[in-house]
Amino acid sequence: MKSVKMLVPYLFAFLLLVAVNAMARVVTNADFPVSGTVFNPCNGETVTFTGIVHVIQAETLDGAGGFHLVANDNIHVTATGSFGNSYEGNEEDHFQLNGRVGIEQTVGSTFSEISKGSAPNFEQHFLQHITVNANGTVTVFFTNFTSNCRG
Repeated sequence: MKSVKMLVPYLFAFLLLVAVNAMARVVTNADFPVSGTVFNPCNGETVTFTGIVHVIQAETLDGAGGFHLVANDNIHVTATGSFGNSYEGNEEDHFQLNGRVGIEQTVGSTFSEISKGSAPNFEQHFLQHITVNANGTVTVFFTNFTSNCRG
């Protein structure tokens, strides 16, 4: 899930700069392949996933120096664990931001990995922060990941 969520800030920053510089509405509707590994904290298994994230985003300037961003994404992955367990994960997010260059924003999300057998289900939690100063430079950016058992 880490590689999926790492796309979000880069897309956000890129689209923010495009919206600020282009002075027009920008719409993105795209699919991105994702893959990676996560750790199931319930049983110690390394879980390798592949899938697709579908993103629809629209940014619009308001004519007064502000911008409006609306983003929707849905993610579907299948995964196999190092102990031979199979997992499936789905997530949908909706995000809105009204602001100006010079913003500070923190977003979070939870992604569930559901076992197709007797292995325990688990969740991956994602928290990301970005600060963009008044001249459009990203001055702070970090991502934290945690996980927990769902049983």
